[in-house]
Amino acid sequence: MSRIRRYYIPGAVYYVTSVTEGRQSVFTDTRACRFFITCLEYHKQIFAFKIFGFVIMPDHFHCVIQPALGTTISKIIQHIKGNFARKYNFMRKEGGCIWQQSFYDRVIQSEMQLSNEINYMHYNPVRTGLVDSPGDYEFSSYSHYFGNAYRNIIDRIT
Repeated sequence: MSRIRRYYIPGAVYYVTSVTEGRQSVFTDTRACRFFITCLEYHKQIFAFKIFGFVIMPDHFHCVIQPALGTTISKIIQHIKGNFARKYNFMRKEGGCIWQQSFYDRVIQSEMQLSNEINYMHYNPVRTGLVDSPGDYEFSSYSHYFGNAYRNIIDRIT
């Protein structure tokens, strides 16, 4: 399999999707979801990126990230996924691959697209039948925008 070539665009905001290996439902475990959010927070401190939204689905996650100048989206996602996989496997006392290789990303071109991508993420658990309302889903940034959760991890859209 050939590597996807990514281009560094200073100041760009990226919509990112990454899928678990074989679409295994890693994130039906609430401990895994909470730990993944902790990984996001930890790496946000290390790499100083902005995160405008996220949702953790049973077999994938979406997030909207703006890397700090000099840091690439590839480096950020590689560290988040790698750190999560190592520690999740340690926690389960198992080995094996957690993530599909690479991830999908696209550059967000406008404020309208940014708003649409965040709405898409927040309604993903509703569309897939996990909950009736996005506010009922614990593992998304929806509560930041319309409640109190995850205030320390989510950046305001400016």
